[in-house]
Amino acid sequence: MRIYLTGFMGSGKTTVGRILAAKMRTDFLDLDQRIEQSAQKSIAEIFQEFGEGGFRKLETATLHSIKAENAVVATGGGCFIHNTEWMLANGSVVYLEVPFSALASRIGADPKRPLWRNAEPLFAERESIYKKAHFTVDGTLPPEKICTQVIQYLKM
Repeated sequence: MRIYLTGFMGSGKTTVGRILAAKMRTDFLDLDQRIEQSAQKSIAEIFQEFGEGGFRKLETATLHSIKAENAVVATGGGCFIHNTEWMLANGSVVYLEVPFSALASRIGADPKRPLWRNAEPLFAERESIYKKAHFTVDGTLPPEKICTQVIQYLKM
């Protein structure tokens, strides 16, 4: 089973993904890391050089290139927004729901995150799309508890 973790930047997708994959004894894939490896550039450099449109094309191609049937995939904050139907049809999508105030205190104004300067309106715009995920979990819980809830959901 392929599990896609989605949520806004700073919601804990990578942290939860690593723990969840270990608990499930399956592969963990960080989509942003794969994009950076294939492009040999940081996400910020890709945005700067190709803009958001160029980044999204690369992100979608990288997402679709994942061959592992059993894996936990931590996606970027906008991946599900731009690949909603495909992700819903090709795995279980889990939304790590975290209020904006908690996200802001977690990551602040991180210059490595190209979209952070418009984060609050972007969060408001994306929230309803994230809620289309198969399962929503409280992303403010400790990562271990989030993983337990996801595993319980997957066993249903």
